[in-house]
Amino acid sequence: MGIWDLPASEKDAVELLQGYGIIPNECTCKNYHKMKLYFGKQIFWKCNVEECKQHLGVRARNWFEGSRISFGAAVRFIYWWCKELTSIKFCAEEMGIADKTVIDRNNYMREICALEMDEKERKQIGDEGLIVEIDESLFVKRKNNTGHVLPQQWVFGRICRETKETFLVTVPNRSAVTLMEKICENIKEGSIIYSDCWKGYTTSELENAGFLHGTVNHKYNFVDPDTGVHTQHVERMWGSAKWRNKKQRGTACHHLDSYLIEFIWRQAQAANGEDGFQSVLKAIAKRFPPKK
Repeated sequence: MGIWDLPASEKDAVELLQGYGIIPNECTCKNYHKMKLYFGKQIFWKCNVEECKQHLGVRARNWFEGSRISFGAAVRFIYWWCKELTSIKFCAEEMGIADKTVIDRNNYMREICALEMDEKERKQIGDEGLIVEIDESLFVKRKNNTGHVLPQQWVFGRICRETKETFLVTVPNRSAVTLMEKICENIKEGSIIYSDCWKGYTTSELENAGFLHGTVNHKYNFVDPDTGVHTQHVERMWGSAKWRNKKQRGTACHHLDSYLIEFIWRQAQAANGEDGFQSVLKAIAKRFPPKK
């Protein structure tokens, strides 16, 4: 869906959300009478049975309960979020959304990503004969406004060349014990692992665990001249992940996990050639179905 296809009115926005199952198409009152949806200055369900005449707000019993953002603005926000354009400045200038609402909505979207990725976190990537590039990188090493250096956070990442499956996870350190544990948890036995020459990646231990291991020494080469081993795919992944981190002006350690999960979700969408806007609307309906 392009920007010109987005709903032009509140009625259109509600109908689009109904089409995805985020807002129900039918509703019953407390007396189990079928209600009708009315559009005007307010959008509400109404029971037309003479002795009943109950009203119910259209936001009740669904993902929008408790929110005040218009449905049109909500749909546009989701669209721009999929384009990675929902900064506070952009939303204020282009959609007139208040700062707190922008923060809340971005958090809601990351919650959807986390719920979607939760069932995939346990899936190991790679397989026999497939190459998985691994690396660790330091996030959150900037200074805050007072000049104090914020706490460091190491992140372990891997990407399968053939399937494009990626995964990032925060780790307390990059010791051999920690990295070996994450490798065995998240990479299938039989995979070919490519890494740099960091001492935490011990070839003998990896081979004993059922992996093949190739290395490149970045002190001398980006690509090993003899074996052709390189880790440029995972390096590019770091570039993308850190660009998002810098765009957010750095990320506090306690928020980093949620930002990384969002990044992984976006990577998976791109790898599968899926439309992010449609995917996230379907995910909202699946994770937060309307209550009858």
